[in-house]
Amino acid sequence: MTFLRRIGLTAFLAGLAGLVLYPVWFGTYHNVDLGTYRIHEARDGFRTIADVSLSPAAMPLRIDISGRGRVPPGGAEMPNLTLVLNGPQGSVAATVLDLDPRSDGEIAADIALEQQLTIDSGIDNGLHTFVFAEGDRPADMIAFLDMTLTGAIAAPDPRVRPASYGLLGAGIAIMAVGGRRRRKPAGGRTDNDDTRASTSNIGRRVPLDKAGREPEKPARQWGRGEDS
Repeated sequence: MTFLRRIGLTAFLAGLAGLVLYPVWFGTYHNVDLGTYRIHEARDGFRTIADVSLSPAAMPLRIDISGRGRVPPGGAEMPNLTLVLNGPQGSVAATVLDLDPRSDGEIAADIALEQQLTIDSGIDNGLHTFVFAEGDRPADMIAFLDMTLTGAIAAPDPRVRPASYGLLGAGIAIMAVGGRRRRKPAGGRTDNDDTRASTSNIGRRVPLDKAGREPEKPARQWGRGEDS
């Protein structure tokens, strides 16, 4: 393997590691919005949200409940609701959620309602169903409620992705250039061979063309020749 091809292979592997192995090694997770669903209306009551596709890769799964309502009269407690989460293999979670009021200063009697739940285990590949119902306190002061699902998905850091793609491209280009070899012409002779042949007679009075050379003189013989 040539030196250039080694450099190209190193750059290619570094780029691949930045895209694939970096999130695993360093635990780079990004919160990904998996959808928002209306779970309660004052007119229709609580709803069941079915056929929500989830996978273990979404864990920990964060469930945010948010909406608006009215302040309970006479200092009564805030309403609550129940949630049962069913997966392909059965029940995943069952809990009671107490809604926390938050005044936004618009109207004294109109408040924001919110609550949060995190699912750390039990989610399988497939469709899941979220079953909501009224808790042990009346929900007639709730105007509406929404559920937002957020998954912690492993993904390359945005700052690493461009550099990784650059290393991948550079590695492929360097390996392609370094993999080219100079091919010899037919007969096995190269330009260097012709150059050496043309310069090997420099300083000698020998024509390069055999046809232009003088005939060689026969070697002188000493002594008496044979008697005839």
